[in-house]
Amino acid sequence: MIILFNSMQGALSMVYDRELGSMRVLLMSPLPRPFLLVTKLLAMGVVSVGQVYVFLLLALLVDVEPPLWGYLAVLPALILTSLMLGALGLLIATWIKQLENFAGVMNFVIFPMFFMSSALYPLWKMNEASPWLYWFCQFNPFTHAVEAIRFSLYLEWNPTAFGITASVTVVLALLATAGFRPQRTKILGTKPA
Repeated sequence: MIILFNSMQGALSMVYDRELGSMRVLLMSPLPRPFLLVTKLLAMGVVSVGQVYVFLLLALLVDVEPPLWGYLAVLPALILTSLMLGALGLLIATWIKQLENFAGVMNFVIFPMFFMSSALYPLWKMNEASPWLYWFCQFNPFTHAVEAIRFSLYLEWNPTAFGITASVTVVLALLATAGFRPQRTKILGTKPA
């Protein structure tokens, strides 16, 4: 949940930068645009993963005690999840022009992704409750990211969850990079460089 909200908030800052014009200054640098987007993605991931570890340490206060090696084993899953959700946020941010519109769209992305995943209830419980809900959860990439984190934290390997999360991450990152065009960063009628 921390990674999901941080990724969307990080993408929100990209829309904000575009409105203020600082994105235009970045685009005039000699660095390639994909490099700028990937570094933005990595920066959002570092912040998210750091906050997750703070939360995991606080969870010790309420007797949630995963294996000690689980804190290290979960790191790749956390990084992959933060990259996937950050890429989704950047993809949405490439199409949204105004800050107010992004905040509304963000709610239509975050809440269905969260509630139609295995973040609150395990998949087998979803299947018992409703087969339809179970299938919706299966098509949600956030479900597989949650499963990768859950299994890794308790020192179990879930190759399906990692594979789906990695595949979706690559596709979303490529779409976000391809979808980011300088024409969308123009300010008050000025022509793009």
